[in-house]
Amino acid sequence: MNFENKIINGDCIEEMKRFPAGSVDLAFADPPYNLEKDYGIYEDSNSANDYINWTEKWLIEVIRLLKPEGSFYILNLPKWTLHHAVFLDQLLYRQNTIAWDALSIPRGKIMPAHYSLLYYTKSHHKYTFNKFTTKHNWTHCARGKCIKARKTSSLIEQPFSDIWTNVYRIKHRGKRHAHHPTQLPLTFMERIILTSSNEGDIVFDPFLGVGTTAIVAKLLNRKYLGIEINPEYVQESLRNLDQVLSFRSRLEFQQTRLMDLKNFL
Repeated sequence: MNFENKIINGDCIEEMKRFPAGSVDLAFADPPYNLEKDYGIYEDSNSANDYINWTEKWLIEVIRLLKPEGSFYILNLPKWTLHHAVFLDQLLYRQNTIAWDALSIPRGKIMPAHYSLLYYTKSHHKYTFNKFTTKHNWTHCARGKCIKARKTSSLIEQPFSDIWTNVYRIKHRGKRHAHHPTQLPLTFMERIILTSSNEGDIVFDPFLGVGTTAIVAKLLNRKYLGIEINPEYVQESLRNLDQVLSFRSRLEFQQTRLMDLKNFL
């Protein structure tokens, strides 16, 4: 079965069972948070026990799909990642727990200011880890002189800690596609994919949404595999891929990188 560069409409647990074990190099999951968000099809208001049990079912399948040297990231609210960590610590090696700074509106209690990103590997010591770098004085300018300046600027080391404060959420619905309630920014996925995969690797997302993981994987010369239960989001993902890939050739993308696509997306 050829599943490279595929976006599949269906239930992630059932669809993952169709794939052979040890198929993907990097998996990323941003599941529904059980906050009564409107995903169109999925019911996002389950009991805590039902949500945790459902989560463990699809986590088992993700683990099965990882190659022996594969990596896995899961993003969620801190209250749920506590449960994820207890479960995953028995099956994988936890490399880090990352706090993604994402300030929210206070609701009569301590202000919620971060999401938790758990980072696991299947092997204790043998896995892909590339030091993340960025260009100095990054701007969103897409004019020729700006692109030329970025080409000639030297790479500097980006401090890589377990607190991410310089990757910003997509806050306004008008900047999101298909009214998806939790769309991730391209730069968030760029950091994960550059860090934990190499060109030609397969990047898998069981909750693809409107295609952010697939877009970034493709632009970074990785292969993608995504599952999404909402057929409208699947069609939106395919449109987004076509638009982005026609907007920038691969060579131009490697020179300008993702932040230049911000206004387009």
